[in-house]
Parts: sequence; C-alpha cells; structure tokens
Amino acid sequence: MPDTAINTSESTTTPTAKSLKRTRQDSANGPTNGHSKGTNGENIKKERKNQFGEISDGHMKLGDWVTQWENGRTKFHKSAVHPMLLKHIDRLVEGKDKPRFYLPLCGKSVDLKWLLDRGYAVIGCEIAELGIQQFFEEHDIKYKTEKMTEIEGTVYKGTDDDITIYSCDFFKLTSAIMSKVDCIWDRGSMAAINPEDRQKYSEVIIELMKPDSRYLLDMFQLEHHTFAGPPHNFEPEDAQKLYGTKCTVEHLENVNVMCAWQKTWGTSYFYENDFFITPKSN
Repeated sequence: MPDTAINTSESTTTPTAKSLKRTRQDSANGPTNGHSKGTNGENIKKERKNQFGEISDGHMKLGDWVTQWENGRTKFHKSAVHPMLLKHIDRLVEGKDKPRFYLPLCGKSVDLKWLLDRGYAVIGCEIAELGIQQFFEEHDIKYKTEKMTEIEGTVYKGTDDDITIYSCDFFKLTSAIMSKVDCIWDRGSMAAINPEDRQKYSEVIIELMKPDSRYLLDMFQLEHHTFAGPPHNFEPEDAQKLYGTKCTVEHLENVNVMCAWQKTWGTSYFYENDFFITPKSN
C-alpha cells in the first residue's frame, strides 16, 4: 500500500490514452515478471527488489508484513486522509444512516479515525498487531482485546468508540464473524496481496457486501522490470474481470501519482486508478 501524493495537475476523470498505451507498450517490449529477452531470445533473469529494498520475487507472506512493522518499515502509511476517500465519501454514504465501514489491511491508517469522527461505525482488518496498537495509542482511543474463537486472531475494540479491528488472516474473516458492511474503502489492500490471490480476495469482499453496499477500490498501474512489488500492477480492465459478474464497476479516476519514492523503485510510471463498485440487483 504505497504512500502516494496526488498530483492534481495531471488528474483525469477517465484513463488517458497515453497512460494505457504506455502500459501496453511496456508489456509488448518486455515482460514484467523480472525477466527480459537476450539477443538470442533466451530469458535473462533480473534481480528485483521490493519497496523495502529487499531482493524479492514480489510475494509476501503474513509473517513478512509483521516483520516490516516490527522493523519500522511502514513508509506506505499516509499521515493524512487519502484524497480519494475525501473526494468520494459523499457518494459512498449517500442515503445511509451511520453506515458500517470496512477497511481491509488497514494498518494504522488515519482514515479509520477520520471516518470514526464523522460518526460512522468502523471495522478494520490488519495482520500486524503492532500497527493496530499504534493506531489506538496515537489517537488516544481506549480499547480492549479479545481472542477470536472462530478463527485464529485477536479483536481490538474501542471501549468508548464504535471501532473494531481484527488482527487475523483477511481471507478467513467472513460475514459470519463480522457481519456484512455498508461501505468498503480499499486503499491499496488488493494492491498489496499476491496477484494470484486476487480472485479469492474479490470473493471475500463480495461476500461481505449487502445488496446496497458501496465499495471504493484504489489500485495502481506500474511496470515491474526492476521493481518486484508490492504494490502490484493492476490494469483497469482487471476490475471488471474480477467483480463484473456480480457487481457494476465504474472507473472513476486515472491519476499520475509518480513521486520521489516510486522513482527509487526503478518503475518508469506510476498511476492510481479508483473504482466505484456496487452489487448488481438479483
């Protein structure tokens, strides 16, 4: 979940032909899985690194995220409320009285507190308990903890505030445990998981949605010749492939958010794409 700054001067309401053409050209000129073609056509493996500066194939296990938190490698954490949430909050909550918000893989996001301060019920999921503890402590929110009985994990609940954060495996957290939600704000959560798990991820999200739920999904376009990820590249059409059967998918934004940090990764472009997703009527 990279920490990106929105460059509003290059923001567009729909994907630019230039940005998508650049992505397609990258795919055509060379694969993005860390291999390139030699003069005789043979595969030459490139050594790539992730956002933490480690040599990597881009895959992360649950324990790897815990380790990064313990080592203080959390540059992906934003110190301000995300611009896309600010921009689209009214549409997310329109007509809903105190909606229940879900933020998957939330870390210690200040978005949690901002939503809580607006009077909404807030639910999060984060594998690193250190991140959850830091959230409650940094915002001076009193909390209690309970061991989960349905699956392995711990629940952190505000004692005076309507906020609950589950420290557990995202893929095991179902509506039978946390009930269905009204709104979902997915800021780089899907972008952080291993790409082969995206179909399973989308199924978990859809299962948590009510017939009138609204889901704001934030993803990225980037190439991976030298950068292993996460975050991982996500083409705009991928949202339709993953959610289109059961949901209506609207592409809201395509924004150039390349910053100094992303340049150090070696990626030549970095675009943010946002989608508004709602369940289709049966």
